[in-house]
Amino acid sequence: MNRLKRQIITLLLGAIAITLPGCDQEPPSRNQIPILKKRLFRLQEAVKERNRAAIDSLLSLQILEINQSSDSLLRYTYKPDGSFEFSQFAIEGIVYTRDRARIDCWIMDAARKKDRPLILTWVFEYDQWLLKKFEPGETPSPDSTGQTTTSGP
Repeated sequence: MNRLKRQIITLLLGAIAITLPGCDQEPPSRNQIPILKKRLFRLQEAVKERNRAAIDSLLSLQILEINQSSDSLLRYTYKPDGSFEFSQFAIEGIVYTRDRARIDCWIMDAARKKDRPLILTWVFEYDQWLLKKFEPGETPSPDSTGQTTTSGP
């Protein structure tokens, strides 16, 4: 019986030790969603205007470490030959913590086709959300039933 009590107490203490460090942290405020949407809108407008200075004002210095910049974002958005007629970034989803955010969106033209997914990773620095990196998103592919599924992690 003593052995069983010790095992139960050990399990309880282990569970408490695991959960206590996170108890003092509240989940991030939902008021960050409209702020992130506004940042994306500012980025969208700067990209539409091809305004490198406005784009640069939304970039984290960390983006330079991976050789990305306003120029590379414009090249990616408009395609290297400049043939894409950019209209908007259409939000698919937003996930965030206190200091990191990921916005899954689509690069769209006037036809509004969802065929160019984009992942924008943001960091909270200097009391504002700044773009840390951008990368191609997951491309939907039809499965055997004809339904559209998303591949990837």
